Amino acid sequence: MENAIRQAREAADASTRVVVVDSASTDGTAERARSLGCDVLPAPLGKGAAMVTMARATETPWLCFMDADIVENGRNIPLTLRTAIESAPESTAMVVADFDDPPPKPILSATISIYGPLVRALVPEADGRFGDRPLSGFRAVRPALLADDAPADFGIEAYLNLTAALGGRPVVLTHIGPFKQRFRYKADMGAEIGRAILDVAVRHGRLDPALRPEWDAWVGRILKVIRTYDGDLSQGAAYLERLHAAMEEPMPPRFA
Repeated sequence: MENAIRQAREAADASTRVVVVDSASTDGTAERARSLGCDVLPAPLGKGAAMVTMARATETPWLCFMDADIVENGRNIPLTLRTAIESAPESTAMVVADFDDPPPKPILSATISIYGPLVRALVPEADGRFGDRPLSGFRAVRPALLADDAPADFGIEAYLNLTAALGGRPVVLTHIGPFKQRFRYKADMGAEIGRAILDVAVRHGRLDPALRPEWDAWVGRILKVIRTYDGDLSQGAAYLERLHAAMEEPMPPRFA
């Protein structure tokens, strides 16, 4: 958290407020943030809930969101986002930071097997628009993009991508170079990402609600494979074979 706060302060100008959103944490986040001189905004549990709470608490034209677990990065991430905003068209809805993982590169299970296939099938307008890390937590967002139907959990980045694409709003992709993070494998994130995409697809008429259970079952079969992997890269090749085999199972129809 300290590195994220430092970068945010370095990127801020006199009109910028640096806030730590405490999403019902139990690890002393609020106390640590206050000890570093930061404002703390309490929020309900969940990443999406924290982002929506921040959007409701401000009238700023832009919100810059940072993951807190920055280990090291050669570039100031919020400053890179801010620079991209300053050169972006006025109608831009979001700026997303793409980045490279230093070796050994993690296997992005949910991106490969859930986000990518579902987006290509249901919201192709968003396919390929958000770089190699479409679920990046580093992004600047127009507050209005965080609507009342935003998911409260880790589906929030998928929701933002699809909402911007379906609204026809310009999105800017900027690269922050190599980024070292504390990558954690959480199978439940895949479930939340899949749910967010399917919710958007139903809401926008891309998927017959009556067929939603079949799509949930398709995601569930992928998740069964994801839950067999704990991040051990020595098992990565065998795991990817199982994952791609599960992805080859045909998707259900979108309409009856």
